[in-house]
Amino acid sequence: MNILHCDMDAFYASIEQRDHPELIGRPVIVGGLPGSRGVVSTCSYEAREYGVCSAMPSKQAYHLCPQAVFIPPHIEKYIRVSQEVFAILHRYSPVIEALSIDEAFLDVSGCHRLFGSSAQIAKLIKNDVLEETGLFISVGIAANKFLAKLATNLSKPNGLMELSNDQLIEILPSLPVSEIWGIGGKTAQRLNKAGIYTAADLLEFPRVKLESLLGSNTDFYIQLCSGQDSRPVLSRSDRKSIGNEITFPIDLSDQKEIEQLLLDLSCQVAYRLRHASLIAHTVTIKMRTPNFQTFTRSQTLQQGVDADLTIYDIALNLYHKSGLTGKHLRLLGLSCSRLLERNLEQPALFADENDILDKIIDDMKDKFGSSAIKRGSLLHNKSRNR
Repeated sequence: MNILHCDMDAFYASIEQRDHPELIGRPVIVGGLPGSRGVVSTCSYEAREYGVCSAMPSKQAYHLCPQAVFIPPHIEKYIRVSQEVFAILHRYSPVIEALSIDEAFLDVSGCHRLFGSSAQIAKLIKNDVLEETGLFISVGIAANKFLAKLATNLSKPNGLMELSNDQLIEILPSLPVSEIWGIGGKTAQRLNKAGIYTAADLLEFPRVKLESLLGSNTDFYIQLCSGQDSRPVLSRSDRKSIGNEITFPIDLSDQKEIEQLLLDLSCQVAYRLRHASLIAHTVTIKMRTPNFQTFTRSQTLQQGVDADLTIYDIALNLYHKSGLTGKHLRLLGLSCSRLLERNLEQPALFADENDILDKIIDDMKDKFGSSAIKRGSLLHNKSRNR
């Protein structure tokens, strides 16, 4: 039992409750505000009791829980707390695979002499996270990644569970297929229509028919339903991209406003890249029209980038060449992919002149908050103030 799965409890919402004690015990929803086209990023466990969940439209969340406190995300603050949590995880194992800003696997097979058993390491992590961040983290322990994540889900919130073989025999056969790693809502619906509701049902289903439902992933899902998962914990970040997007409350066509929003998005994404010590080799913009058609434009670069204005120049050029300038947009997004740790790429021959200013801005945001400083051209962003 050497694999730990660590997952912060209701991460964004818990941070807001920690920073605003008057919210403790109240339903808190972080994400789009009521009346907007936004969605729920995270909600507190008090809000979940009303049926609110992540990715739910904010309008629906408000209908289910009108007494909830809705808070727009403060991503820079969440990134800082995430860095504190991952610094704690790195104390107990060098082999860490980050799944997201608040979730990771640890392989502690080489750490027992230093810290004790896997369960003792889990307790140390939970204590350190609580003492140093004021937040709860749930930890699952098992022989592989799938079972460790399952143990975490079964023990939340503020849980610690080591999934033994006896528990596995009892739990796994009746596990809903929607709880199997990688099976999303639509796939679960297809399986349910075929009469497959649990892991045991999937294992008993004829192989040929199962392939028609699961395709090339059939063997993988059969292994998971049997409690087997051969995937190792990878210490390299599994993050494929970093991005932000905005859904407008009113369709937007003003070219200057869209350009200004692209600058805002570029600054947000570049800030996240720098804080993760990553550089990007591909910049992509995403545009969605009022009839829900989605268009993307990308540019791939030889030299990695992480500077606000460098990313903005690329995004702006992509927008101007998109054929959508002046057209109404419902959504605008920007993402960076083909990520590489900054210290792994040979520096450019000529330093990016934006680096010094970006560092000053980052330092100010880290010390005084994300709203303490911004570029002058963003001070009159009408869309953000609607």
